[in-house]
Amino acid sequence: MIVNSIISLSGDKSISHRSIMLASIASGVSRITNLNDGEDLQSTIKAMQSCGVLIEKEGDTIVVTGSNLENPTEPIDCGNSGTTSRLLTGLLSSQHLSFSLIGDESLSKRPMNRVITPLTEMGCTITSNDGLLPLHIDASMGLDAIDYEMPIASAQVKSAVLLASLGSQNMCTIKELKHSRDHTEIMLESMGADIEVNGDNIDIKPLSSALQSFTMDIPADPSSAAFFIALTVLLKGSSLTVQNILLNPTRTGFIDVLGKMGVQGLVSNPTINNGESCGDIQFIGSKIQSCDIPAHMIPSIIDEIPILAVIAAFAEGKTVFHEVEELRFKESDRLHAIIKNLQLSGINAYEEGNNLVVQGGKPTKMAKILSFDDHRIAMAFIILSIVAFEQYDIDNTDCIDISLPGFFNILKEIQG
Repeated sequence: MIVNSIISLSGDKSISHRSIMLASIASGVSRITNLNDGEDLQSTIKAMQSCGVLIEKEGDTIVVTGSNLENPTEPIDCGNSGTTSRLLTGLLSSQHLSFSLIGDESLSKRPMNRVITPLTEMGCTITSNDGLLPLHIDASMGLDAIDYEMPIASAQVKSAVLLASLGSQNMCTIKELKHSRDHTEIMLESMGADIEVNGDNIDIKPLSSALQSFTMDIPADPSSAAFFIALTVLLKGSSLTVQNILLNPTRTGFIDVLGKMGVQGLVSNPTINNGESCGDIQFIGSKIQSCDIPAHMIPSIIDEIPILAVIAAFAEGKTVFHEVEELRFKESDRLHAIIKNLQLSGINAYEEGNNLVVQGGKPTKMAKILSFDDHRIAMAFIILSIVAFEQYDIDNTDCIDISLPGFFNILKEIQG
């Protein structure tokens, strides 16, 4: 089996969420094309509609008419989307609303204290289920400024505080522990917010006028592309080009790790789109080397660690991912899910402190994949099974629709 294809993918999920949210409070009409088509984005769209925002589809374009947000009459269902739930806490608080957030069984197990703590410090009255959803936030009394030192590296938490700061009384400062993806900062600046980034410090002033509306064609999601890139680099003689992919430096950690594994990506047609770097990138089948992945790289590859662990399973030698405890707080306990599926496939993988260790070689057993109802676990181990055995058996594929409903169609296309 070989891959020889050029593909275009749906838009980056992180940028898609933020584009819908920020367009909703902007002045005028924003037009968005190539929006991510996963279920998580539908949660965000429905959430903003419940606050009175007009969001319509015109052909392939999503049209958002910005407005003053209203208190939702019912709890907002965030589904399975951690980005929706955490970013909404900040965005809706900035508009001084009173609202409740709920989610599915998986989301209701994910920690919310990480956003509850700074928002409470800013003046929100918040009740929760012992730090979990359901969550009720009352920001109707306004927000105080905050000087917040991030206890963890999390783009979602950082973004929640940044968005809340738009409605604070004075300038807010956020100090990052480790630099995380910066789509919120880029989009806010491009829409006219007064925001300044100096190293790990971010200063943001409350809005003195509404954000500017925008037109954006969202670049392809590198986290989605990673699965098809992995299939390509693991198959000798293969070649894959992904068109118009996001190349933001906080999101190219996957490409950087592939470089450490002996795989090089060739970038062409570089452009800047609403402040975001993007372009085409080509990969070819390669001999995989084991490597050591330091802690400072983990925030930029947190979503790609499942598929990187799969690639590491085919390497010669031991690959170590350092300080990956944040994997425990995703759609599933991904650290456990990765290790379990690798072990079922005959790969020696284990946890050592907060590190993930993968002893490479080649999978020897075609086991039934345990998805843990997690889209990234499901897709990663489907790739492993296809490369090793040219077939797969999995307990659940429905969860893939959360981020990439077209996954199987693309797989079929590139294997054709």
